[in-house]
Amino acid sequence: MASSSSSTVLLASSDTKAYSYDIFLSFSGEDTRNSFTDHLYDRLKRAGIHTFRDNEGIHKGEELQPEFKKAIEESRGSIVVLSKNYATSTWCLDELLLILEQRQACNHFVVTVFYGVEPTEIRKQEGNFAIEVKPSSKWTAQNVNKWKTALMQVADLAGHVLSGPETSFLKEIVDTVYKKLDCKVCLPPNITGMASHDKEINSWLKQCSLEFLVIYGMGGSGKTTLAKYIYRSYLKNFEFVSLLEDIGRTCERSNGLVELQEQLLNDISGGKWRKVPGVSRGTPLIEDALKMNRALIVLDDIVERGQLVALLGTEKINAQSKIIITTTENPDNWFDFTYWGCRKYEMTLLNDFESSQLLCSHAFGSKTPMEGFEEFVLQAVRYCEGNPLALQVLGLSFPHNNTIEYWKSQLNLLEKDMDVKIQVVLQRSYESLPYKHMKMLFLHIACFFVGKDIDYVEKILELITRQ
Repeated sequence: MASSSSSTVLLASSDTKAYSYDIFLSFSGEDTRNSFTDHLYDRLKRAGIHTFRDNEGIHKGEELQPEFKKAIEESRGSIVVLSKNYATSTWCLDELLLILEQRQACNHFVVTVFYGVEPTEIRKQEGNFAIEVKPSSKWTAQNVNKWKTALMQVADLAGHVLSGPETSFLKEIVDTVYKKLDCKVCLPPNITGMASHDKEINSWLKQCSLEFLVIYGMGGSGKTTLAKYIYRSYLKNFEFVSLLEDIGRTCERSNGLVELQEQLLNDISGGKWRKVPGVSRGTPLIEDALKMNRALIVLDDIVERGQLVALLGTEKINAQSKIIITTTENPDNWFDFTYWGCRKYEMTLLNDFESSQLLCSHAFGSKTPMEGFEEFVLQAVRYCEGNPLALQVLGLSFPHNNTIEYWKSQLNLLEKDMDVKIQVVLQRSYESLPYKHMKMLFLHIACFFVGKDIDYVEKILELITRQ
């Protein structure tokens, strides 16, 4: 399983409620605190699943403390580890009551784990699960009846019964939690055109000698979306994962590169590292972690080779690791280490069919144009020339006023001006050009040679550069 990037506080969900945790862990400290539950918590943490557990091991009084009630209410789901002495603890039983209340009230999912006990033992309430009224302020008839009902309910839930190696058992539980949480990383709505990349991506993933995939191309062409799509699709196959977003912009901050090193190091080391004193100290630590751990890493928007070296070093990495890089730059000179295998993948723009689908999804809420708008959609598609960002921005400008007159006016306006959101991304691509003469050539082409024959343009530009 995998460790999620710390840049994502919680795994994505369609639920609109604000959560503090992915999972609340309910267990008997007497039975499993320093054994199974500790191992489970470690696997959940390494998988990037934000988990609440009782770290103290000391319950002050019999009443469930407010912070535990709050943690259950602010978790997406719970794992209930049912072990031999679970039902002897009023604390555990009160947790179970609240967990089941949350399950009924607000889509709080519950994963049951039967550790050293059988579901039938709990259903029949045998052994330690045969709870009875006791001379205590907590073990009243009313409480005992509620707890018995809760135990019956949780025993009837589909769960995991320990059998075979514990490592495999832990993986099964974490896999189940992943499925319950659904999405691991947010992707743009109405995502289009990913299937066309599958063959190339699958080929790269199967080649052990190619640890790196560099996705390069113009700004707004979908490089980051494709990287996130791969990340989301395959992260469960890796022990650790890390997603570092918008590296170019982050590095503009004074301590930005150190912050990225800390994030990466924590992600691929299971959260063992907290602070990096400086870039030169952080790189060797990352190199050591990369040698040992099998990881899937996304480095989004690398602007220059120095950033790549600072984040990954120059040593060999685990042969089973995969690292995806997105950039607007030409990466030809970035991988001159003989032991770094790299595949370059130039991002292709969307074809007319895909462009139409994406534009219509944002503009009309479906993949096909409204009746009477076909000609205008085609005109907009030609204007965007397959750039996903341009199609998305343009499509989102229409839904509040889907009239033919409005479409006409907007498309006429585009002939004279450019949407500022598109301009910002394209301008960043221009500003990332490393040399002044490259920027000058870019401006010449943009101003004088759009639509001209490429051979003709090359001859003219050669004459300009010789002067």
